[in-house]
Amino acid sequence: DEGVLPVEIRKLVESRREVKRQLFDPAISNDQRSQLDIKQKALKITANSMYGCLGYGRSRFYAKHLASMITQKGREILLHTKELVEKMGFEVIYGDTDSIMILTPCTKYEEVREIGRKIQAEVNQLYRRLEIDIDGVFRSMLLLKKKKYAALTVIPPRSSNRSELQYEREIKGLDIIRRDWSSLAKMAGETVLDHILKPDQSSELIVDQIHQYLKQLAERVRGGQLDLELFVINKALAKRPEE
Repeated sequence: DEGVLPVEIRKLVESRREVKRQLFDPAISNDQRSQLDIKQKALKITANSMYGCLGYGRSRFYAKHLASMITQKGREILLHTKELVEKMGFEVIYGDTDSIMILTPCTKYEEVREIGRKIQAEVNQLYRRLEIDIDGVFRSMLLLKKKKYAALTVIPPRSSNRSELQYEREIKGLDIIRRDWSSLAKMAGETVLDHILKPDQSSELIVDQIHQYLKQLAERVRGGQLDLELFVINKALAKRPEE
């Protein structure tokens, strides 16, 4: 018989899979889709927290050897998956704790999804209780370093009334999402990102557009044409002022 943790983790994983399936229901509203997205992320975090329970000395589920085994096996599986994908003729451009990003030569969404499904099938047949899934397709991407990137996520049509693809910007770990940056810095950073991630434009044109934008912004700053509120930086006090 399975123990408590495997049973409960499987429930969480299966619940998240069902919620993610509901996300693509064309009949739901944007508010409902946002709520479902929050729910699936909460289920993911809860499932992942089980690893922390195994490694935390005061947890009732503390088992240091199991926590060590999880990290070791995770790394082994990730490296093996990378080798398998490269043998299939594709380039792995990024890998993290439990995922990899693959560069494909295709520009058509369905062709990319088909490649993803083939890789998914090849990996999943190697394991009994482990499955990888296709988390998303990026149209373009700015990869700075580990856990710091921005990308245009492809949003497929959710109804028969819409056939064209849409794009949604995804940002992870970049400084422009920090709360202690000025509004001006965030505005400039987001505009530069929009230029970098524009699909179907040459790098020379993108660089020229960024230079022109930053030059115009600098002239407005020097000329005092921007509201002072844009320069405000908010910081939270970690201690009482008298301390």
